[in-house]
Amino acid sequence: MNVVLVGQGNKSYMPYMDTYLTILRESNVNYDVINWDRLAIEELNELTFRDNKSKIRRNFLDYLKYGRFVAKELQKKEYQRVVVFGIEVAFFISQILKHDYGDRYVLDVRDDHKIRRFFNIESLIEKSCFTVLSSPGYRTWLPKSSKYVINHNSTIRSLDELREVKLNYSLKDRLVIANIGNIRDYRINVDLVNSLQNSSQIVIKFHGQGVANKEFERYIKLHNITNVVLTGRYEKGNEEALYLEADMINVLRYNDSINNRTALPNRLYNAAIYGKPLLAFRGTYLAELISKYNLGLVLDSFENTEEDVRYYLREFDVKKYDEGRRDFLRGVVKDNLEFRERFEGFVET
Repeated sequence: MNVVLVGQGNKSYMPYMDTYLTILRESNVNYDVINWDRLAIEELNELTFRDNKSKIRRNFLDYLKYGRFVAKELQKKEYQRVVVFGIEVAFFISQILKHDYGDRYVLDVRDDHKIRRFFNIESLIEKSCFTVLSSPGYRTWLPKSSKYVINHNSTIRSLDELREVKLNYSLKDRLVIANIGNIRDYRINVDLVNSLQNSSQIVIKFHGQGVANKEFERYIKLHNITNVVLTGRYEKGNEEALYLEADMINVLRYNDSINNRTALPNRLYNAAIYGKPLLAFRGTYLAELISKYNLGLVLDSFENTEEDVRYYLREFDVKKYDEGRRDFLRGVVKDNLEFRERFEGFVET
């Protein structure tokens, strides 16, 4: 068996690919990875595409060039199985997928993209062996299909991986609300910062790199905000320590786009695993899950943020939280196991 995984960015920005790679290695399956090295930081080889641009975001023409690069490799190598990540990339190689790899490819949908409106994605889904969704909420905007399999943005395989919930809020001088990962939602985080500006009780930390970093830095300096810390990019090995030092994990987003309304970030799962409550805003599928499983505080507004946060943590029910996170992660483990079984069958037949 010869399998190829087609990504749309640097490998370090595609942690969800690790699940596929782990299964391929455990199954002793030969595989290649075609990736788009947008940051020019990875080893260059014949399966690495570069366009010599410094910005992270790309336009239609950039995707067109990458699509041609991928199509050329697929035709040259004649792989037996293909996994393609993202609606954008799938659009540009849709014809070769449907005509040359019918029922021999997996489409992995991690978020929505405006290009979905300009082609028949239903046909692409139905001709796949199966289509992977990172959030059950995506079913609300994708066509109805029996092809969907859920693979959450987490590698958890057992509840034995859960950390004990350790809370010492009453002993701390300042509470830490942390964003861990790419910083993208500028507007709602500015609203959070404004609501807690220069608080002596709460510090807001942003760990990670993203399109909003420079804007945040300028805003913080312009308004002389002293209780916000931006640490920038971090090593994966340091991620656990960042979660453990935090008191709440920031997953704030407004419901102003399909992705914000329906996507589930990996912080949702990591926070539950490390026993850290979440801070969200009402109106999203993410907020619904947090309320349903008692995973954190869901705000209705930023009018009394500090009071709401301190009250929530002061009245925090460890038993109720622990039962909720276990129920939530039990479902995640079940979904991921089903995905694993489907993918193992896909590459072994």
